[in-house]
Amino acid sequence: MFTQDKNDDFDWTRHSAATRDTKYTPNTGPSTDHTGSKQGFYMYIETSRPRKEGDQARLVSPFFNIAPKNPYGITNPPAYCFGFFYHMYGKHIGTLNAFLKQKGQMTLEAPLWSLSGNQGDRWKQAKVSIHPTSSFQVVLEGIRGPGIEGDIAIDDITLEEGECRDPPPNISANALSTSSHIWLLYATLVLTLLEGQR
Repeated sequence: MFTQDKNDDFDWTRHSAATRDTKYTPNTGPSTDHTGSKQGFYMYIETSRPRKEGDQARLVSPFFNIAPKNPYGITNPPAYCFGFFYHMYGKHIGTLNAFLKQKGQMTLEAPLWSLSGNQGDRWKQAKVSIHPTSSFQVVLEGIRGPGIEGDIAIDDITLEEGECRDPPPNISANALSTSSHIWLLYATLVLTLLEGQR
């Protein structure tokens, strides 16, 4: 449902499998979609010629209507969680920006989310809470860096009602070790009490 912005410098490309031509740019772009599938599709910016540093490519969502106000709710204006996966691998990576554009707004304001530079050869997830006050669009902008090893990719964009929730924290080995010691202490205490009742 996303469309290419007609006022930018170039377009995002829909692709599956590897973006990189190992003969020319072996060290940029993903080799699969974010799930690891070579059959799945994602969008990316191709930074080879004729692209030059600073060129911008923008994908624009359709308009979304905000949820009706809930008189009993505490969230005003309503909140949404805008999420996507990104891949930013290569020594010439530029910038990936995410914007909120509300109805009637002629220009983009400061990005809601922005990241620049090489982030390694892996997909990562971004989530940002947005609070629109009218019908809105989300915009993803890729900006070409200083060279051809700068392909930026995005995948699986989501928009859900409510604030973004943090992923559950990982249980560390120390926490597991501490809890097992507590259980051992508890079991020893119970056995001691049972022995005392005999």
